[in-house]
Amino acid sequence: MRAITYFQKTVYFPEQPEKKRFFSRLQAGEWEPGTFRNIERLVDDNTTFIDIGGWIGVTPYWAAQLANNVIVVEPDPVCFDILTRMQPENAGEVELVNSALSEDESLVLHSVGGSFGSSETSALIADDTGMAITARTVTILELQAKAKTKRICFKIDIEGYEYKAVEQFRAIDRERTAGVLLAVHPQIFSASLSGPAILRAVRTLAATIRLIRSFEGFRLENSSVIWTALRKSLARGEFRGFDLLFVSK
Repeated sequence: MRAITYFQKTVYFPEQPEKKRFFSRLQAGEWEPGTFRNIERLVDDNTTFIDIGGWIGVTPYWAAQLANNVIVVEPDPVCFDILTRMQPENAGEVELVNSALSEDESLVLHSVGGSFGSSETSALIADDTGMAITARTVTILELQAKAKTKRICFKIDIEGYEYKAVEQFRAIDRERTAGVLLAVHPQIFSASLSGPAILRAVRTLAATIRLIRSFEGFRLENSSVIWTALRKSLARGEFRGFDLLFVSK
């Protein structure tokens, strides 16, 4: 195991030479500093942190040092194996759930670059060189029932499938939930559509508005990132992703 300290906490990871550059950025505090600031602000020892899209453990095992307990949802088989190997080496109470968020009985996931283990595993688009698996699923209601505290914080990063999980987000308990960190991937949703580019753009914008409205009952704290992403998208001629923070009113 390799100990990596980032944002004042140390997490133990399996050796992954292919991620050397990423781990260097992480240790230097260059990877998503806002995410860790928001987790630190919203999570304490009276909070269950539910990390939907746990990837290789960067956020859940870091947050486990703050939270009462952590629930990690990760359907990618390679990532789930990494999360499992990390569990006995790291501090905090962490429950691993090898599923994808969906109300459907199962969900087909596609790998990127020939194999699983990437942060870009998606249920929306397929890579011609990739693989596919059928994943088990879990719902928001099931995850909330697993929480060991009344107070909950969600982090959701599911590579475009957030556009298909709108009904799940409406089921998030507004009374119990301190905040939701949501990664939005309009570029992936747009790539999953067919038809002329202008029609795909209109459909993506409409779907994004619907996605944001599914969090009615929370306060959107950083709406400015939407306009920043829109300006960048127009300037570059392609959609840009962004991270939203919803907090309790």
